[in-house]
Amino acid sequence: MRESQPATALMPRDHLGCPREHLNIDQTISNEKITFLRKSADRAPTEQVKTAASHNGYLIGLSAAAGHQRRIFHEHHATVHDFDENSVYIRSFTDDYRADLRGSFDFMLMQMSDADLAALADEADLRHVRGLDCMIQQPDPVLGSLLRALFCCMDGEENRSALFVDQISVAIGVHLLQRYGHAPQISTIARRKLSTKAQKDITSLMISRLNGQLSIEELARSCNLSTSAFLQAFRDTLGKTPQQWLTHLRIEKSMHLMLNSPLSLKDVATQCGFSDQSHFTRVFSRITGATPAYWKRTRQS
Repeated sequence: MRESQPATALMPRDHLGCPREHLNIDQTISNEKITFLRKSADRAPTEQVKTAASHNGYLIGLSAAAGHQRRIFHEHHATVHDFDENSVYIRSFTDDYRADLRGSFDFMLMQMSDADLAALADEADLRHVRGLDCMIQQPDPVLGSLLRALFCCMDGEENRSALFVDQISVAIGVHLLQRYGHAPQISTIARRKLSTKAQKDITSLMISRLNGQLSIEELARSCNLSTSAFLQAFRDTLGKTPQQWLTHLRIEKSMHLMLNSPLSLKDVATQCGFSDQSHFTRVFSRITGATPAYWKRTRQS
């Protein structure tokens, strides 16, 4: 009589080969060119993690905490790796992957195709970059900080701002290309500033969508610039990031409404693109040093 397969063989797995039941955190943030994932577990699966070779591009992983070990099997040998906090690994999906995992893990991951990597390189004026250097255990605290900011937005006050997610994604993409890209080319774009008309157009566009549901690419396109050139020009001209400028515009409009309309603070928060009155109060207090209610009262007395 044929023996039944063990239950572990029937466990549903994610596309990276990890049994889903082992994951305490399984998050995804989709960007136009990079898919961001966060995978965390208190204990590693007992069965081997496997993925078959494909044409899906690259997987970049960063360990958010120390204490994880994995044994990776190559064609004729195996290597053992202990991951510290902010340890990076990069692998190509063109190779079969097999690994034994040990201990807890918390990885923030990025997946991008070859075509999307090439598009990112073109936008960042790094046109000779068409691949990434595969490696294991490279420390990268800068990438760690950027990824933590990105995943914090899923539960934080910026969780409704596509602009914030897009802005961080561009910074992450450029960092990956500059640090790990094959023969990165130094940018030849001359530093420039936004024209007065461009500043007015961008500000009008942001005011029309104070909820932040617009992309860096859309803003850059309105100026006929690549995303990386736009971000540099924006900072050089206004001294702020697009997200900081959006917050400035939100606060300005809220002050106008509090002084010139009968709207409640809850309605002011909604009109100015904040997720709720509590979010509005936190941001307003951080920027001005006073709560909206106190600020309004002192100016009407």
